[in-house]
This record gives sequence, structure tokens and C-alpha cells, in this order.
Amino acid sequence: MKNALNELLWIEELLPADVQSASQHGGMAYYLDMKLVMILVEDSASTHEHKGVLYPFQLWNGCILPVEYRKQSAFFLKFSFLENHPANRDWLYIPAESENFEEEVRQFVREITKRNPLLGTPVKFSGMPRSKAPADEPRKKTSKPIKADKKRENTFLLEMLNKTKK
Repeated sequence: MKNALNELLWIEELLPADVQSASQHGGMAYYLDMKLVMILVEDSASTHEHKGVLYPFQLWNGCILPVEYRKQSAFFLKFSFLENHPANRDWLYIPAESENFEEEVRQFVREITKRNPLLGTPVKFSGMPRSKAPADEPRKKTSKPIKADKKRENTFLLEMLNKTKK
């Protein structure tokens, strides 16, 4: 899979201006309000198989929509065209080979623009990186757990709190 978008680049123009993008998952990932809300992937290899199962659509050519598994039923009721992506149970998918792909993507981008709270998967914060001890030095055991850097997470939560007060 390649990271550059050619055919699906038009979708990026539909997204809100404050969406941030990053090359990820073999395509482009888009983040909004500290959530992963969309992944666009283009692969001309036409892979239809994952872990020995054959699917009726290309797996890595289209629009991946991260939605936590327990919240997906709400989207299936509203958007019957969505598929489950076999690589991750928290991903819904619109294959690029779908007959009404452009209109289906536009419908879902409206949900992103409206900031549907069910859409997206939260960005996971990892703890502080551990420094590696030289091989000849034994690792010191500490009784204190290493605190994670919560600054970014707290900033996000304060930002959300301020929005609800307005």
C-alpha cells in the first residue's frame, strides 16, 4: 500500500478546516477533536482476502470510518451502505468500488462536520518513553510507578469543558 492519495484526494477538501491529517495505516488518517475520524486508503492491488476469508470488496481501497464497535449499530441503521472492515472491528468501511461511493462519502462527511459524538475513536495516549539502560548496567527496580504525561489529555478535557459551558 502507498501513502499518497490520488483518486480519493477530493474527499480531503470536504472535511472541516480544523481536521488534522497524518500518513498512517497505508493511507491518510484524519483527526478531529482528539479523535481519529477517517482513514483514506488507495491500493491498486485489489486485495479481497484477509486471514483466509474472501470479501466481496477491495479491503484497502476506500474510506475507513473509525467508530467504536458498541456504537456502530446507530450508523448501520442510518447508513445501510457501510461494511465492517475485517482488519479492525472498530472500523466501518465504504469501498471505493461501491456504486454510489461519492454520495455515500459525502453523507458520512456531513456527520464528521456536524461532529457526531458517536463518530471516531479517541486518540490513545501512551506513557512517557522509557530510557534504555546500557547493557552492562542492571536495571534498577523502583517502587514508584512511572506517571504518564497527562498534559495533552488534560488540555483536551479542559477544552471540551469550556465548550460545554458556552
